[in-house]
Amino acid sequence: MDASPPPARVTRLERVSAVPGMIALSALLLIVLGIALANGAYPVSLETLLAWVTGRADPAAAQILSTVRAPRVLLALLVGVSLGLTGPLLQAGFRTSLADSYLLGLAGFAALGAVLLQQIGLQGFGTPLLAIMGAGSAVWLVGALSSERSSERRALIGVALAAISLAGLSLLLALSQSPSSANVLGWIIGGFYALGVPELQLMLPFAGPAIVIALLLGRTANLLQLGDDLAQNLGLNAPVVRNAVLMLAAVLTGAAVGSSGLMGFVGLLAVSAARAMFGTDYRKLLPSSALIGGILVSLADLLGRTLLAPNEIPAGAFTTVLGGLWLVALSRRAR
Repeated sequence: MDASPPPARVTRLERVSAVPGMIALSALLLIVLGIALANGAYPVSLETLLAWVTGRADPAAAQILSTVRAPRVLLALLVGVSLGLTGPLLQAGFRTSLADSYLLGLAGFAALGAVLLQQIGLQGFGTPLLAIMGAGSAVWLVGALSSERSSERRALIGVALAAISLAGLSLLLALSQSPSSANVLGWIIGGFYALGVPELQLMLPFAGPAIVIALLLGRTANLLQLGDDLAQNLGLNAPVVRNAVLMLAAVLTGAAVGSSGLMGFVGLLAVSAARAMFGTDYRKLLPSSALIGGILVSLADLLGRTLLAPNEIPAGAFTTVLGGLWLVALSRRAR
């Protein structure tokens, strides 16, 4: 008779098997960040970059790296990590593999809230805060207008909300005066042109704690996948926790979109790649999705400012096209 290995031993083997992949993702992220710091309108050598890290770079290079390039690179990383985490969080909360902040309208409502605030002349901490409120309202609408177990209905409502938010942004673009219309267009196609320290300072107080909390929710997200009844029997107040997970995704979405505009499908791409690498265990999906999201957005920003330099391609254009191609591939596979 075959003897099955103890569950504890299986868990240890799963954890060990994930280590090489996590190390590889971390190394890839560091490489992308290093290349992003070294390349730009004022390229710097690896030697200069290492000298800057150790505080020995010449003043000109140190000024450029410290005040312009590093804040932008860090902002792209923070946005990517935040959006990367929204994928598994929304999928855990809504229990569907196609949940994404862009696809379900969270990102669009976040951008709409941020733009409305700026259109009336207000900025500062109100921008990410109103973006978070916009994303939270989209979460509530998706949940309220769809039955709890109908993923198709939920997806359709999310797509409708995303279309409504984009229509609202387009209306604001049409009604804006010439100088501010470019600002609205920047929200529709997210990017990091001329962004840096101010945006990083506005985003970090919201995204920083949310990222830490999200990374600690692996076991809780796993329990949510068992269904409310079984989760309740295991001591989890499933409805309350589910709503908290969804609102955490709204905070991350609003903080990211309120800083850089719409970055399409980052959460979906990140969690899809993470599932292919590590399976369905959220203890692995959450950190790996964060790393992949950081790599994706950082690489999109790097390509956007170097491919057609001195002109820039918004990072959101890369992620949206890639996400659209991924959805086409998924639909063909399903057929």
